[in-house]
Amino acid sequence: MNQTARRFVLLVLGLTVGLTGGVMLLNLIIDPFNRYGNNRLGVYISAERECKSTYVMRFPHDALLVGNSREIRIPPARLEGFRFFNGAFSGATSEEIYFFLQHFARNQRLVVLAIDVGEQDPAERHGDIFVPKGLTSALDNLLSLQTAEYSIRTISESLSKDPQPIGRDGLVPVGSSMLDADRDDPGQEAYRIRFLQQMWEGYHCPPLAQMSFFVKISECLRQRAIPCVVVIPPTQEAVARSAQSGPATEEVAAWKRQLGAIFPHVIDLSFSSYDAATNFYRADPIHFKPDVGVHFMNSDVLSFAIRILRETPPPAAAP
Repeated sequence: MNQTARRFVLLVLGLTVGLTGGVMLLNLIIDPFNRYGNNRLGVYISAERECKSTYVMRFPHDALLVGNSREIRIPPARLEGFRFFNGAFSGATSEEIYFFLQHFARNQRLVVLAIDVGEQDPAERHGDIFVPKGLTSALDNLLSLQTAEYSIRTISESLSKDPQPIGRDGLVPVGSSMLDADRDDPGQEAYRIRFLQQMWEGYHCPPLAQMSFFVKISECLRQRAIPCVVVIPPTQEAVARSAQSGPATEEVAAWKRQLGAIFPHVIDLSFSSYDAATNFYRADPIHFKPDVGVHFMNSDVLSFAIRILRETPPPAAAP
C-alpha cells in the first residue's frame, strides 16, 4: 500500500472513530432516556420505563403509586399522608408492574396499585424488562443514531419557553395531547365511547390462572411486609353502564370477587360518583383528569389506607 492510500485509510478510520466517539459521548452525557442516570436536562422522550426505574431509586419517598396511563398524571406532591413516587407508566401490564415492584418496592410504608376493571395477565409476555442491562445493550444504545436524535431533541426541549420533562417524582406532565383531547369533538367522543362499550360485549371473567401476576404482586408485597391498597379507578359513565348491563354484569362481579380474594384491601371506584363524564377528557373517555385522581386518592384511597395502617399491625416480613 503506497503512502497516499495509507493516509486515506487512516483519515477514514480517524473520521469514523471521531464520529462514533462523538455520538457515544453525546448520548452518554445527554442520556435522553436517563438510562444511565446522567440526564440533567430532563426526560422529554416517551421513556417512562427507563426514566422511572432510575428516578425511583433517587427520589426520597415512602409510598408508591403504580398503574397505567390513567394514573401517570396524578401529582404525587398533592397526595396526603405519604410522600409518593408515581411509578405508573403508559400501557403498563400486570407483568410489568410485578417486575417493577419486585425491583423497587423495598421499604415503603404503602403501595397503591391501580387495576382497571376486568384486567388480567397480558396476552404476550416480555419478561423482566427492568433487569439491569448488559454491556451489549448499552453499546447498542450509545451508538444508536435514533438515540442521538433524541439527545438533540432533549437539548431543544430543555431550551424551550415551557419545558415539561417527566418529574423527578415520576409525574408525567399533562402536555398538549391531553389538552387537545378535552376540546369539543362529539364525533371522536362518540366513536371512542362506542369502542369501549364494545369491549364489554361477550366479556367473561378470566380464571385465576390468568390473573397470575396479581397473585405474584400480592405475595411479593406480603413477604416484604409492605401494605398494599388496590384501587379500581372510575369508569366513564357511558362505558360503566355497558359494563353494568346484560351478561357482563355477573362476569364483572365475578372478576371483582376474584380480585378481592387476591388482595385483602380493595377500594372499588369503578362504578361510582367519580364516573361523571365531566371528570374525563371529552374526546378521551379512558383518562380521568389529574384533579379527579387527586380527589379520589385523598378522599377515598389514602384515608382508607391510613385507617388500615392504624388498625392492622404490619405483617412480619418473610426471611
